[in-house]
Amino acid sequence: MVSLFEITVNIFEELIMTVFFMLYFGNKYNNIIKYAGFILTVATATIIITFFNSLYIYEGFLGFIFIAIYTGYALIFLKGDKYVKLFMSGFINCIVYFIAAFLQILINIVSKTSISNLYIMSNERIVLVILSKSFFIAACIALLKLRVNYIGRKKNIVLLIIMPIITQISIIGIMQVFLSSNELNAELLLASASVMASVVITYYVFIKTAADTEKEIQANALRQKEEYEKRHAGEIEDLYAKTISIRHDLLIHFTTLKALLETGNDKAMAYINSVTHDQIQEIKCFIKTDNVYFDAIANAKLAVCERLGIKVRTRIMDNSLDGLDRSEIASLFGNMFDNAIDASKNSRHKRIDLDVQVQRGHLSIMMRNSIDRSVIKDNEKLLTTKKNKEYHGLGIKNIRRIVNKRDGIICFFEEDGYFVCDILI
Repeated sequence: MVSLFEITVNIFEELIMTVFFMLYFGNKYNNIIKYAGFILTVATATIIITFFNSLYIYEGFLGFIFIAIYTGYALIFLKGDKYVKLFMSGFINCIVYFIAAFLQILINIVSKTSISNLYIMSNERIVLVILSKSFFIAACIALLKLRVNYIGRKKNIVLLIIMPIITQISIIGIMQVFLSSNELNAELLLASASVMASVVITYYVFIKTAADTEKEIQANALRQKEEYEKRHAGEIEDLYAKTISIRHDLLIHFTTLKALLETGNDKAMAYINSVTHDQIQEIKCFIKTDNVYFDAIANAKLAVCERLGIKVRTRIMDNSLDGLDRSEIASLFGNMFDNAIDASKNSRHKRIDLDVQVQRGHLSIMMRNSIDRSVIKDNEKLLTTKKNKEYHGLGIKNIRRIVNKRDGIICFFEEDGYFVCDILI
């Protein structure tokens, strides 16, 4: 039979473990499901470890069951990357095994008592429990301060997931030797310390991998931003050059028109038609609002739509964009137009509608673009379909980033042959 003391210790340990996972990843739910998942995990783990303790002095490989328990808890009830959850389940279980093994060997060497005293109600057992739980809490606090929630390249973490499992097998081997022999304690203590060094190195590599991935993502984002700004600058420059060219030619046009009027109205009218069709027609999509930053980005994108044969309807309420700064306007509408143009240019109707209004003190932005088949059905997360995914696909993320920064709401849906981006800020 397992004593009440041991049951209390088991409950306390599983509480620490479950709280650690909850703080590390964060709850996916904020209702009764959160508490149900927490209680179920603690109860399940406590019952299993208590049952094993009643059968074995040291459960050994049966401890891998706890990796499955906490992986399941994290996947179902907590937020975060599934690969990180699997890694942390193995890693934290490895920490528990190391602390228990190291302290058991150390206390046995210091106290020079029999191994059996470490598994019955004795002073050595009480000291072992206090020290092991204290070290475990300290380890959890350290891991929370060095928290990693996402690893971009899955192939990197798959190898890291194997390391805690191998390390735990090594600890189990050390404990089996410790329980069967009382003559190699010094060597076993050194071996367990070496195992701990490998654990620390593993987590360092884990953190370093996450940091390198984050830097790579940021670098790719900067490259895409630079590419986007260059393209946008080229579009603005092209429109500006055309406008300046027409302005420069106005004097020549008026002089020519004056001479033609002296010879007859027909020639003058033909000349006017030629000028308006060949030159002024190029900037007929220009729109004018009270926001010069919006005008700059919108006019550039409207010129692209004109060249691609995309019909555009815009309705912009006065002063509606006053709450956004120039960079937010450029990034938000630039990415929205780019996404809409890419989708609608291949559709039959080739149409984009943009409504920007203020409703009850909130900025409402709705952009629709025509589509021939569902986008969300085959690509629910709206991931890029371009080959070089590292340099593309950040448009939607940039839109979400600005909306989240403003504590707004964004919704993507489809209706009547249109893909709709609906934003409320």
